[in-house]
Amino acid sequence: MIFESLILFSIGLVVGLSGAVIPGPLLAFTLYDTSKKGRVTGHYVMMGHVLWESGVILLILLGFGWIVLGNSLIIYLAGGFALALMGLNMIKSRANEVKMETARVNSSLGGGIFYTAFNPTQPLWWATAGLALLLKGLEVMGIAGVVLVTAGHWLADFGYYGVVSFVMHRHASYVNPRQRQISVLLGLFLAALGIYFLEQGLEKLIF
Repeated sequence: MIFESLILFSIGLVVGLSGAVIPGPLLAFTLYDTSKKGRVTGHYVMMGHVLWESGVILLILLGFGWIVLGNSLIIYLAGGFALALMGLNMIKSRANEVKMETARVNSSLGGGIFYTAFNPTQPLWWATAGLALLLKGLEVMGIAGVVLVTAGHWLADFGYYGVVSFVMHRHASYVNPRQRQISVLLGLFLAALGIYFLEQGLEKLIF
């Protein structure tokens, strides 16, 4: 039983890390949020990420996974529009708007939820790697197996984004004078990603 538990946890950890290291809107937001507030916020962002994924996992276990997994067109269009808009806002922000020492922590939590919910790759991930993880856990140890692979997955997320946020904050002396440039670069990335997702959604709509 201990061996199976370690295997399931390790599988969740490795698969979770493989997904976490892929650049996306959540990573861009974490970098921007940490730079903007001048402190480590990655763990708060991940709390929002985990809250959203908890709902997705619950839906899948209850047999309602099709609600999330079967609406890729809506998520592509809505997510693409939201990401493009956020990216443009980051690009247009003035230098004195980038640093916000008094920004509330709960916006990091909300950002974690938002950039997870409106990430159009979410349905694809849960329809493939995510669903496979849950099924493997159920197959080996039932609900306990699901808990183990999910714990491994979330530990990878917290670990990676925590390190990214810490490094961003630790090198604040280098980052702060360049916050405007960083904001523009991350904004361009989000805008381009949003436009790409919009294109994917329109292709699904047309064809």
